Amino acid sequence: METEVKTNARTGVARTLARNLLRDSGITETPILLWKVIKHVQSKNNLEVMPYNFGEKISGMLIMVNKNATIGYNNEQHWHRRRFTIGHELGHLLMGHVCNNDPSDHREQEANEFAAELLMPLALLKNDYRKIKVLKELARQYKVSEEAMCRHLMNCRLIK
Repeated sequence: METEVKTNARTGVARTLARNLLRDSGITETPILLWKVIKHVQSKNNLEVMPYNFGEKISGMLIMVNKNATIGYNNEQHWHRRRFTIGHELGHLLMGHVCNNDPSDHREQEANEFAAELLMPLALLKNDYRKIKVLKELARQYKVSEEAMCRHLMNCRLIK
């Protein structure tokens, strides 16, 4: 099991959930095929993933009606951002989070940790970081922003 690094038990839960989802989706290499993860989740949940024009301030949202889930993502944002947003909203869905707009709420942090681990799994990232060590190249390989890669590397204590 990878070393858990960040602050609380719920962070560990989020990361473990992401790792289990990757395993159950049959994903073992990068870049993470998000469509394959979505298909796996759809096989167990009534889930739609839809593009929306939310404007500048909203990246995405999870809407639950009864047991039907819709992840809406902002189709005007960079595709790296859209990938992270979809991962973030999947985290909310799978962790059973209810509506909240407070970015400092622990559920938002958990969803961010879930998305980061989903798109940049620590087990794969450790090996790739040993070989590559260039932030831009790692971000390109994982199809995430340099900012997301940098934060995850710091959260996992691979860099300071």
